[in-house]
Amino acid sequence: MWSANGKGAFLMSAGRIAFVSNDVFMKFLFIDLTVFQAMFLRGLLAVPLIAAIALYQNSLFVKLSKLDFLVLFLRAGAQVGMASCFLLALSEMPIANVAAIMQALPLSLVVVAAVVLGEVVGWRRWLAVIIGMCGVVVIIRPGTEAFNAYGLLAVAAVGFSTLNDTITRYLPNRVPALFAALFTAIVVTVFSGVMSYADLWPDWELINWPVVGFCGITVAAGYLLQVMTMRQGALSFVAPFRYIGLVWAILLGAMIFGEMPDNWTLCGSLIIVSTGLYALYLDQRDRQST
Repeated sequence: MWSANGKGAFLMSAGRIAFVSNDVFMKFLFIDLTVFQAMFLRGLLAVPLIAAIALYQNSLFVKLSKLDFLVLFLRAGAQVGMASCFLLALSEMPIANVAAIMQALPLSLVVVAAVVLGEVVGWRRWLAVIIGMCGVVVIIRPGTEAFNAYGLLAVAAVGFSTLNDTITRYLPNRVPALFAALFTAIVVTVFSGVMSYADLWPDWELINWPVVGFCGITVAAGYLLQVMTMRQGALSFVAPFRYIGLVWAILLGAMIFGEMPDNWTLCGSLIIVSTGLYALYLDQRDRQST
């Protein structure tokens, strides 16, 4: 039998691989579709899939309080912001660059822990956060020809993802992971449908439906694994496995799109990952000493 930490590490790794695989094939859809059109179509497939699994697991019809639904709405809103900013950035940036910026999430969670949750964060973790954010600056390079507004959208996606993860931690155990994933998928799909209403749609025969299907399956898996991960194992042990997503993004970006990260991106990625791991190490050490 796996330990809670082992399950959490596996779920985190699988979730990152699912989301990155989704990101790669979403870039194919962006050739013929707008970002919100692609989000809407994948949602039309992801929602029934998650609903069917939830029904099979007796997690579709659950009795929840108004407070539970408020938390679910807040989490879904954060997911809408994250998905919109991330995919808009992804449509115009190499996947490795966007994925590297997203690795700043563990560092942003340190800020939330200190500022919002009132946790005691020592100077070493604050220094790790500052240096890690410098790694983000190295990747987006403001003031140079390599800089564009899409890099800022990727940074905004980190902020929304931080909010999403924080809220997910406070989801009561009585809220099934499948129901939470379904709720989020519905809200994201409705939002993207509204945003794409006025867009000029291509002929339906020209849409790459196998790719849409793959995106629907992988995003459904990602939503589910995301919630399950937050309920398994110690965060300090599980969180580092999110960096598998960066490795997967670099590999797929190079193999499929020929997007080789430049030295600035690699340097920034190294800074972000190193400081993120160091901050997590300090957090685990402090918790063990108390």
